[in-house]
Amino acid sequence: MLTPAITLSASLSRDTRTGKALHMKKNRVLAVVAAVAIATSSFVAFAPSASAACSGKLKIAYQGPLTGPEAALGINELNGVKFALKKFLDTNKSANVDPVVYEVDDQGDPAVAGPIAPKVAAEECVVALVGPAYSGASKVSLPIYLSAGLPIITPSATNPTLPTFGKTIFHRAVLTDDYQGPAAARLITSHVKNAAVFLVNDASDYAVGLQKTVDITLAGRVAGKDVTPTGTTDFSATIAKIKKSKANAVFYSGYFSQAAVFVKQLRDSGSKIVFASGDGTLDNQFVKLARKAAEGALLTAPAIPFETASPKLAAEMVKAGWTPGVYTTESFDAANFFLEAIKAGNTDRASINKYVSTKSSKGLSKTLKFDADGEVSGADVNGFVIKNGKIVLLGAIKA
Repeated sequence: MLTPAITLSASLSRDTRTGKALHMKKNRVLAVVAAVAIATSSFVAFAPSASAACSGKLKIAYQGPLTGPEAALGINELNGVKFALKKFLDTNKSANVDPVVYEVDDQGDPAVAGPIAPKVAAEECVVALVGPAYSGASKVSLPIYLSAGLPIITPSATNPTLPTFGKTIFHRAVLTDDYQGPAAARLITSHVKNAAVFLVNDASDYAVGLQKTVDITLAGRVAGKDVTPTGTTDFSATIAKIKKSKANAVFYSGYFSQAAVFVKQLRDSGSKIVFASGDGTLDNQFVKLARKAAEGALLTAPAIPFETASPKLAAEMVKAGWTPGVYTTESFDAANFFLEAIKAGNTDRASINKYVSTKSSKGLSKTLKFDADGEVSGADVNGFVIKNGKIVLLGAIKA
């Protein structure tokens, strides 16, 4: 197993003795504005030019939530990057690549990501970054990475507007919410007769964007809407609205930690309404936290489980000490694309960015080939159901 990496994080936002995250609401406008302001002012002091040379080993970075309520997803992705790096170095022992992933813990929070991004950009040997994992954190990080010429491939940030923030350094290994939202709507209507769907979101950039496309696709089948901002612990008012609306399904747009609280309170209220959600909820931690209340939940993701993509590699990964989860496959593929660029002789940010922007890489999830906006094509959105306490793949959600 590789030596643990040093983790960048906002130490004031986490009690390291108890491991309890004291994260801020992801989508508060003032927090995001403040984060952008800090990042912009710090960038002048910290960030090098895009052509700055590395005098040591080249580093692959990963950015996502590694502490806090959403840490499970970030760890899934980090494990994919670690495994890709190990596999690469096993067969390229003389490669000038650091065996330790450069970890960037943004807690999935734009207010945390903003001040961290300039420090990452200033690390001259960080020549590529897998992430950011979340859309809100991406929006404040990408302008910094663009100025520094640091190429990124996000394995999971699905907000459609992200190319406008990252421009030439932006690449995405999954389909956007413009695809996932309509697929989620189709999944619900195919499982619920005469579907009347109540929409709930947690007010994050990801959740608002995903709900919008679900809403448009469902059209007249929307029975009502409500917002439960990140950090909500009492869903009784929302549940009362759902019952009053006579909805027979609810679509929750947000992340697994809060989704688990919501569905538990929904079931405790006596409601047997169908519960559906997107990739932010598709995590084993959702099942662990919600327990029996998670049973029967319908979930979507523009992703494929690592165990499904390659049972052999999944077993090898577990043996090496890392457990695959949601978006492990996409992170593994993203890291491998960067490593292929380095193997081809590209040793700086600009040449690595050009390589991943113009070449293709045959991954486990799909062949990564990016268009002019950094978007990938030729992939499906998959449906899942929680059955007997397990996440079960239903397959691609067809139109």
